[in-house]
Amino acid sequence: MIPESLSIIERQILTNQYRILSKLESDNPDHETKIEILENGFTEQYYEVFDVSTEEISLEICEETTQILNMYRRINNCLKSLSKTEKESLNLNALAFEGFGANGHFHSQYMTFMMEKMDLWREYRTLNLEEKSKNALFKYRKMLNYQNYLLENDQYHLTRTDLIKLLSILEKESVSA
Repeated sequence: MIPESLSIIERQILTNQYRILSKLESDNPDHETKIEILENGFTEQYYEVFDVSTEEISLEICEETTQILNMYRRINNCLKSLSKTEKESLNLNALAFEGFGANGHFHSQYMTFMMEKMDLWREYRTLNLEEKSKNALFKYRKMLNYQNYLLENDQYHLTRTDLIKLLSILEKESVSA
């Protein structure tokens, strides 16, 4: 949230920081504008100074995103170990990672940061994850319940039987939805 008011000390600290930045980046005129806004206390213009996202992504969303990506890494590792015949007997489309869709904007934003800036989850870089499903997050949460059950029982690698169980959980949800 952009503050409606700053104390004189906060304004002075921020002004000093922008003065330092203006020396380091002399070709950026925005710093001088921000200095003037802060020095004069132009509260209506504080949005120019606080040019960061006004909403945080909660720890819960970050952790859930990581859990979902870890779950899909486990699913993909399991699929690699299966024969072609074993794979053909499974509905792989139902298990596929679909991105986060419209309901998972913050999840998607965090995943993109993790891939592009932190160099993690490389396996998802080549996928087209544009809003394939509006209910993807709901699907993942149902799958995570089973995943968490397995992890609580010290089962860290999925088996074909686990994939079948995940598929049955998804089928039950699609029938009841």
